[in-house]
Amino acid sequence: MNRPRYLFLICPDPQLIKAQTDQRLKASGQDGWERKVFWGDDDEPLPAAFWTDLTIKSLFPQPKALILRRAHTLKADQWDKLDASVKGLGRDVFPLFCLEGEWKGKKAPVPPALSRRALFKKARDEGWIWESQGLDKRSMADHVKQWAKRQGLAFEPGADRALAFALPTDAVAARLELDKIELAAGDEKVVRKSHVGLVAQTGEMAFFDLMDALERPGAEAAVWKRVIDDHGKSAKDQMLFNLIGFLAGQARMYWMLAHGENPRGNPYMLKKKGPLAQRLGARGVARMIDLAMEAELSLKTGERKYEEALDILMAGLIDLFQPKRPAGRTR
Repeated sequence: MNRPRYLFLICPDPQLIKAQTDQRLKASGQDGWERKVFWGDDDEPLPAAFWTDLTIKSLFPQPKALILRRAHTLKADQWDKLDASVKGLGRDVFPLFCLEGEWKGKKAPVPPALSRRALFKKARDEGWIWESQGLDKRSMADHVKQWAKRQGLAFEPGADRALAFALPTDAVAARLELDKIELAAGDEKVVRKSHVGLVAQTGEMAFFDLMDALERPGAEAAVWKRVIDDHGKSAKDQMLFNLIGFLAGQARMYWMLAHGENPRGNPYMLKKKGPLAQRLGARGVARMIDLAMEAELSLKTGERKYEEALDILMAGLIDLFQPKRPAGRTR
């Protein structure tokens, strides 16, 4: 077997976990992986379908990658069951346990309920663990270098350093910005310093004001005025791509707040966002991400024009963010 029996991915950034998963499956020596995603922070224990996929050999030849997201929230009894189940894994099953808790200092946040068990000790001894604290300004240079290598891009002298400095440290938002840079590089495949100006500067866009308006009942007019005004700009795609990148970072913050974790940021703003995070919950945050990704995909594939994609995104966000009125009540 050219891959680990199973793998622990310890990182707070879902996009980096996804990228690492892609790399591991590509390098596994097997093709045609069926990816099945399960969640460790659901209210109920892991579903029967997970245990069936993990322990019962399939009649079909297609290998399965069982990706267990937010596994750091599992209780001790679930780790006990996993401890026993991974001992007899076949070649056609590859579990990837994603520990997505926030790092405090340089020590990986491994739950005590897991660190004492044999499956983690085995992974540690065999090197079946990948760790990353997520992106920061120090690690961004290497992230940019690896991205350029994968895309076959070269840099004008100094452009790589300028780009690393300008990018946001949220990996989803960074990926969206790098997509714009790749398009700007064109057939020449050279990233120039002038391209760095395409990276969205959140401070230039009043996105915090926009998000506040989304949350306030009766503020729809202000939100839609912002959208209509933007339709007249020459760089029409700028707001949409910037907004998608901003939403990616906000979704991560809401998810952490909803699950009792402490994201980085201004304490006042985090306290202010707490009630909305609880109201959205996991389902609402997932819907927020879906709306952003649907807008991005529809624009890139040409399914929708810019104005239509932005309008649909804003309408979806207004519906999601504003409290639902009880049935039968009117304004």
